[in-house]
Amino acid sequence: MKNVNEILIEKIIENLIENNSIDAADVDVYKFGVETTLLKALHYTSYFVIALCMNKFLEFAIIFSVFYIFRRNTGGFHAKTRLGCYLFSCTVIFLSLFATDLNFNWWIAAIISILDLIILLILSPVQNSNRNLDTEEIKYFRHRLRTLSVIFSVVYIATLGLRGGFLITLYTIGVTLDAFLTIMGKLQLIKQS
Repeated sequence: MKNVNEILIEKIIENLIENNSIDAADVDVYKFGVETTLLKALHYTSYFVIALCMNKFLEFAIIFSVFYIFRRNTGGFHAKTRLGCYLFSCTVIFLSLFATDLNFNWWIAAIISILDLIILLILSPVQNSNRNLDTEEIKYFRHRLRTLSVIFSVVYIATLGLRGGFLITLYTIGVTLDAFLTIMGKLQLIKQS
């Protein structure tokens, strides 16, 4: 028996074929693309709802931006099921926004961020069962991560100079979140080996 998601995907694909938007021979590729797009939309909508319910949309935007930029270059933990991924990611977003209420000094945040960057530079990129990287891709992502780390550090120091303590907290939460998922991803990879 098909679930609602599968029925929706089939209807979208059928509509695209009927409108001659796609070739029927490429259905599997488009099914994957539509499914991925719908899942991403569900995730992001849920994150926005969590942020709005917590009255922390600005905090979410900053934390998620820092996290997302790093995550694209580091890889890391991936849940085994779609439901597990959804529940885990929503929980992580909630906890990240909850952490914005923690009150710690800028120098503690700076030390945490430095340690996070060191962890990311040593462990990244982390492969997973969905994505194996060849030597060239690993070099590429490491180079991008080093460049990103320098840019992040400059922005971080400039924000410190402007006494943007709250922004420093948000930056730190974002990069710590990525470091945490990178460590988990590395442990997941070791466990699978």
